[in-house]
Amino acid sequence: MDFNQFKNKLTSQFENKANVPEIFEKLEASYQQLLAMSEQLEQSEKKYALLIQNMNDIVWISDPDGKIIYINHYVTELLGYNRDEMIGRPLYDFMCPLHNYKSGPCQSVVALMSKHDFDHEELWMLHKDGNTRKVLEVNSKRVFWGEDVVEIQGVGRDITERIQIQRKINKRNKQMDFINELSMAITTNLSLNDLDGLLNGICKNIVNVMHVPLCTIRLIEDESLHLKSVCGKIKHLVNTSPMPIIGWESEIAFKTGEPVVTQLDTIAKDHLHFNSILKDDKIETVTTIPLIANEKPLGVLIISTDESYDQDYVMTLSSIANNIAFAIEKSNLYRDLKQFYVKIITTLVAAIEAKDTYTQGHSMRVSHYAVEISRQMGLDQDAIEEIEIAGLLHDVGKIGISDTILTNPGRLTHEEYEVIKTHPLIGVRILEPIGLSDNIMYAVKQHHLRYDLTGYPQAPDLDHITLFARIIGVADALDAMTSNRSYKSMITTEQAIEELLACSGTQFCPEVVSAAVDYLSKGR
Repeated sequence: MDFNQFKNKLTSQFENKANVPEIFEKLEASYQQLLAMSEQLEQSEKKYALLIQNMNDIVWISDPDGKIIYINHYVTELLGYNRDEMIGRPLYDFMCPLHNYKSGPCQSVVALMSKHDFDHEELWMLHKDGNTRKVLEVNSKRVFWGEDVVEIQGVGRDITERIQIQRKINKRNKQMDFINELSMAITTNLSLNDLDGLLNGICKNIVNVMHVPLCTIRLIEDESLHLKSVCGKIKHLVNTSPMPIIGWESEIAFKTGEPVVTQLDTIAKDHLHFNSILKDDKIETVTTIPLIANEKPLGVLIISTDESYDQDYVMTLSSIANNIAFAIEKSNLYRDLKQFYVKIITTLVAAIEAKDTYTQGHSMRVSHYAVEISRQMGLDQDAIEEIEIAGLLHDVGKIGISDTILTNPGRLTHEEYEVIKTHPLIGVRILEPIGLSDNIMYAVKQHHLRYDLTGYPQAPDLDHITLFARIIGVADALDAMTSNRSYKSMITTEQAIEELLACSGTQFCPEVVSAAVDYLSKGR
């Protein structure tokens, strides 16, 4: 029944009513308005339906449990599924189960949509091929009927490319940070005293920052490449024996000065370095980067990876290799200079001691005693080597003391003794340019300080004496007691032991005294 039929029927029932025409006019106006609104609504619905179907975002509607009620056609282009395959199934069925969400597994993430709206949340979706992952930036809105959630409306924008670019930038930034840290370590002399530690740290960082399964550094010794550092999950496969230079990738790298990238399947089965690694199917390429400083080959940085390299990757490794070569060259020069400097100072100390027949060989003996005490205390070899140097150099400051005072055959005056007391600080000033470790420098400075913090030189902030200084202090006193001096005669080893024990806890460190007594008691 259209509006005119409705009007005629209504007129027949209200013939005697005077205001019926007016009612009809209002009804007709309302009806025409309703028709117009209905037509507009239909047009809007078609327009927005077309917009949703054609937009490059996934649009879906799900029930409170996450089961998909509606999804637009773009999902086929993005994830490979058609709409019918997805409708009726929960959203988490199409999410990547390997991604680590803060809120837990995929099902937990979808369950959160019924508890609060999502605002720019990342959902990792899995393509129908089972391998490709897509990242959606999701916004969702809950629809309520009263206090109950009746459906969830969601929109997901593909940001996979943006995430990939972001990851590349982050990866590149990490690599640049690593290169900067390496350069800083070399500039601040961190590599000079501990080259092995620096090389181990470099290998470890390359494995962690560049995500490679193996990194090795080999340096040239006796015309072969000797393994100095290795790190990575397959480091147990590395052949640790020296590697020849001639006839291998290293020869090409040294000749060209450029990295040599080798596919593992092209390497000879009997390759000395890779014969074990060849058995690992996960390795694809090996890159050999030469370490060259001042046109002199020093070694190679070798990276094994489970994926192919791009040019930026090789350039980054080349930059790291340049830093490594510079560190090795600088460390070698520093080592040679340091040894030369120590020899000069040791010679000067010997010359000073030669002026006084009572102190000849004193520094050598103190160094010997300090080494034996250190061994008795169980110190490691690195510490013992530093103790040996500290013993040799502990009196180097006497170079700055007048010969008249040093060769005085009698007891020193108060003024002369005050001058003698300056020799530890003079020694520190002499040794500062060498760059010796803090352990050695404090041993030279503090070897005349007592365990109870008396002695010399005093300082306002003095609160403890280093272990090296305590050891040199006992060794120094031991040699003084068991040697003839112009002002006293030597005492026996037994008497020296008694003196050390009597002064333990005041002048001498009890731990060091105990080790010294154990050493002396063995009849050495």
